[in-house]
Amino acid sequence: MINQTIPNMPDMANKSMLYCIGTDAQQLVHIKHLLADQYELCEFSCIEDAQADLNGKKPNLILCHLSCLNGDASSLFSIMENAVTRARVLIIGPKLSVIEQISILKQGARGYFQEELVDDKLLIALDLIQRGEVWVERHVIAGLIDELNHTPQLSNEQQAKLDSLSRKELEVAELVSHGATNKMIARTMNITERTVKAHLTAIFQKMNIPDRLSLAIFFRDLR
Repeated sequence: MINQTIPNMPDMANKSMLYCIGTDAQQLVHIKHLLADQYELCEFSCIEDAQADLNGKKPNLILCHLSCLNGDASSLFSIMENAVTRARVLIIGPKLSVIEQISILKQGARGYFQEELVDDKLLIALDLIQRGEVWVERHVIAGLIDELNHTPQLSNEQQAKLDSLSRKELEVAELVSHGATNKMIARTMNITERTVKAHLTAIFQKMNIPDRLSLAIFFRDLR
């Protein structure tokens, strides 16, 4: 996980909207206490209530407890695909196996957060996800990449997008596929972290890839 520093407190007018979905009222109160200074919070006891509340609202993030999914995250993501804006989703819950976490990621979540870490890491996790990163343990990313690893058959369109990358962009993408952080990439390539971020933005746009994890999987498959 990357740049694990607590984000600066935003101005009131610049707060991002966060939907919190969970059945444990005490946990929701605790999360609200932790995040109220950083986010505009809306609390719901089920996914259906969150859906009913959308009506023109544009949540940036959704923090949803695993218990609200009833074993299937697809209902949550199908709701957000039809929303005015596609909010990024972090699932929170008890410790899960690697396979279970991978299943949640493959359905569209940007991360899985173990609830016992709430006090120390939740602000960091949400900030990373809002900036386009993912929040999972490193061994989960490795497991996901290994599970999806296969020899790809690139379409002409995919090959054209790949060919559009510069030599530096290809080097950044390859390092990402090996699990390197922005700081590690900057040190390896002797460039600044700002330049690394600029390369990643260009790669995402040229390849039409949504996030770092998808990029890592794509380039791992090319090896």
